[in-house]
Amino acid sequence: MAKKHLTVSREHRCIGCNLCTLAAARYEARKLGIKNPVIKIKGTPGRYKIQIDYGVNIKNPAKIVNICPQNCFDLIDNPY
Repeated sequence: MAKKHLTVSREHRCIGCNLCTLAAARYEARKLGIKNPVIKIKGTPGRYKIQIDYGVNIKNPAKIVNICPQNCFDLIDNPY
């Protein structure tokens, strides 16, 4: 089975709720809070930027895709 990677395909829909940041902390680092997050939300309402740290292996990207209320993320197959 090919490994899936998280990608931000609809960044313009982001409302800055940080659910993806909290989900990544909970499922990947087994912690609560947003200190040293795998996913960062920056900006102001209407102009949010989503940054993913691709140096960290995200084990459960589907959970992050499913938790986003605006459907900002997609899963893609590993090209390698």
